[in-house]
Amino acid sequence: FCTKEMKDGVGRKVVLTNHLYRALGRNELFLHYQPQIEVATCEVIGFEALLRWKHPELGLISPVEFIPIAEQTGLIKPIGLWIFQSVCEQCKKCRVAASRDMRLSINLSMEQLREAKIAEQLQQIVEETKMNPQNIEIEITESIAFNQDFDVLKVLKELKQVGFLIAIDDFGKEYSSLNRIRSFPVDLIKIDMDFVHGISSGNSKDRAVVKTIIQLAKNLGVRVLAEGVETEEQYQFLKREGCDEIQGYY
Repeated sequence: FCTKEMKDGVGRKVVLTNHLYRALGRNELFLHYQPQIEVATCEVIGFEALLRWKHPELGLISPVEFIPIAEQTGLIKPIGLWIFQSVCEQCKKCRVAASRDMRLSINLSMEQLREAKIAEQLQQIVEETKMNPQNIEIEITESIAFNQDFDVLKVLKELKQVGFLIAIDDFGKEYSSLNRIRSFPVDLIKIDMDFVHGISSGNSKDRAVVKTIIQLAKNLGVRVLAEGVETEEQYQFLKREGCDEIQGYY
């Protein structure tokens, strides 16, 4: 069945959906942590938790494939709580190894934010694991942050009251509303990697966008992080322009 059905995209989605329902219980999901670097000192100051899935037969499955399935089926809710719980527990080991606190960034999807008691659920986890919520940064994409379908601002304020930091991911990729972002309890803006990659290609417009976002963050009094930094040229440009943090394979 698997071989026959996976010849087309629809069949593969059906197969992945069936397997994903059992992935969490079978310990097939795990986390990778990508370092976040302070530009001025080149020190690791935090990590972003990235969800990965390795099926015993299908091998590593791209998040681009399975995350949308998790969101469409509602599986993102139990998986999201598992991620949060795991990050908090693993952070204890990180704290011991580094002899200092580290910031851990965790992504929340729209479906998770629609959960009425999401702030209460996450608060319970940090209390049980004895984590300081100020060491945890909740990341939401720009498209979710400025979504008009439900009151994101209310949910973010509830999370902020618990003590969590708030980051806007993929900034600049969607239609940013300056009026809305100034009213949001934001601690960090993350520049979308497409603009960062444009730095190396010599694209003057991409460079101008990156400069503008960095300046906007400064004016708003929030930190700014560039995603997808892969070259010395990108790093040096971001350093000159006053970017606070970088993240990527560089």
